[in-house]
Amino acid sequence: MTNVSSSAAASTAVTDPGQKRRLIMGVAVWVGGAGLCLAMIPMVNASGLADALKATINGILLLGAPKLFLLAAIGIMGKPGFAYLKSLIAARFRLLVALIVLSSVGDYLAADLIPMRQQHPHLIAMTGDLLILLSLFLLGGDFWDKLRALFVREATVVFPSE
Repeated sequence: MTNVSSSAAASTAVTDPGQKRRLIMGVAVWVGGAGLCLAMIPMVNASGLADALKATINGILLLGAPKLFLLAAIGIMGKPGFAYLKSLIAARFRLLVALIVLSSVGDYLAADLIPMRQQHPHLIAMTGDLLILLSLFLLGGDFWDKLRALFVREATVVFPSE
């Protein structure tokens, strides 16, 4: 009996031109749908709807609708394409990038999006600092060893043998 791992199946499936086209179309549907949902939030806020209805629609646009586009993208890509995409995008990497970007850009966006920034500017600043610290702790032990090696004169690079 031969066992085939999902990563092996995913790496062989991308060489097929049809699978590659489905992968590109699936990613386009996913990213385009998520971007469309985010672009519709300011339009809902500018509408004359009741505040409770605006909040509900914005919640659906922010949290629910992108998942529907993701399901459509998975349907387009198929199991091998989605396994390949999942292997490319690790959850830890996405979380770290999101935390770092949010902490870096958050203060600039908070000026327009969060009205409490004028009353509590230190709270927004501390939130950004905490996000940076959290992302550094999530990087793991290898990161801390590499960071420490930057300040040790005798440190050398050692590549692990595979």
